[in-house]
Amino acid sequence: MKKLAWLILPALLLVYAPIQAQKAEPKQDFPARNAKATLPETQPEDGPGGSKYAHEKVEVYTALEGGEHYWLYMPAEPRPKKAPVVVFVHGYGQLDPEGYDAWINHLCRRGNLVIYPQYQAHGLEPPTNYAPNAATSILDAFKYLEADAERVQPEKDKFAIAGHSAGGVTTANLAADWETLKLPKPKAVMPVQPGRAFNSSSKAQKNGLIPLSDFSGIPEEALLLCVFGDSDHTVGSWCAKEFFVKATKVKPENKNLVEFVSSDYGKEAVVATHRTPAAPSTMADMVDIWDWYGYWKLLDGLTDAAFHGKNREYALGDTPQQKDMGSYSDGRPFEKLKVWKGDAEINPDEEYTPVFDRNGNRNQKAPEPKEAEPKKDKPTETPGRKEDKEEEEEF
Repeated sequence: MKKLAWLILPALLLVYAPIQAQKAEPKQDFPARNAKATLPETQPEDGPGGSKYAHEKVEVYTALEGGEHYWLYMPAEPRPKKAPVVVFVHGYGQLDPEGYDAWINHLCRRGNLVIYPQYQAHGLEPPTNYAPNAATSILDAFKYLEADAERVQPEKDKFAIAGHSAGGVTTANLAADWETLKLPKPKAVMPVQPGRAFNSSSKAQKNGLIPLSDFSGIPEEALLLCVFGDSDHTVGSWCAKEFFVKATKVKPENKNLVEFVSSDYGKEAVVATHRTPAAPSTMADMVDIWDWYGYWKLLDGLTDAAFHGKNREYALGDTPQQKDMGSYSDGRPFEKLKVWKGDAEINPDEEYTPVFDRNGNRNQKAPEPKEAEPKKDKPTETPGRKEDKEEEEEF
């Protein structure tokens, strides 16, 4: 179940099914740990994250060079006349899609056009170029598709952006600057484990190298999920929380902050590290519960809600469907996602401490988990009364 170290960063670059809502059942008592319990090894069939696809194959087109190079994935067999568009923005240094191709193919076979902008010519590409390079790729992909009516035509009013790590930051920047970059208005935005420095501390992320846009530019009608893991030694949680807080125009009911929660209940510890979104089709053991019940499900639900008006409960609202992460072989549910709604009080500067260390052991210094609480209104002042007012890894 372990996600292997797939997204490798050279040290010298350091500077620079349907998943249905569970019915109420009699409470079951499970042991503190069951060393024989295992997690699902196959993808659920139906629903967001599932394997029931509308298309049998994927066609691939590539164009441009350097940081503007991109891959375009088009659903085929049958080939639709038109399709929504999902931009998938990779993590730092992942200059080809191999590390995420199972996820990309999943998105495409569900009926989406998927654009994978390279956005870096090499590891020393200036971070100021990331979003403009990606935008150039996206616009060129549209130009290619629209040049021939026989090609799948992009539905620009159904436009989503998702990305991991440095690509998570670039995702938020693209969504905020969509007008300046001449992109379609994003309807769904999902930064996954976004980060701008090779250190999980809030201070390091706050002072990271990738520039940050004004996130109040993310459209108010956009659906926004900001995602982080509880044991991410690479980027922590600062960026995900910052985007959530600063996306002030997005309606509270349309945005959630989501934390993936690790477990050591079963045969081996299953830890929400920075590597978990990696999904190379050549390594079957790296496509797992984190994907089917986690990242894939959330993005499927988010785009279904934004594009087709369905499956919102799988992506937003702190619902059972959104939080469900499947179950161990003995029936015990895997640790559910932790969700903060749009009105929650969040402090991005609160120090991040991974719950599990790099060896998969619980970190004794990690704070006890807190329940997500709604944002509280500040008390009205009453006259005459005083109111109580770290190490580098892949990126």
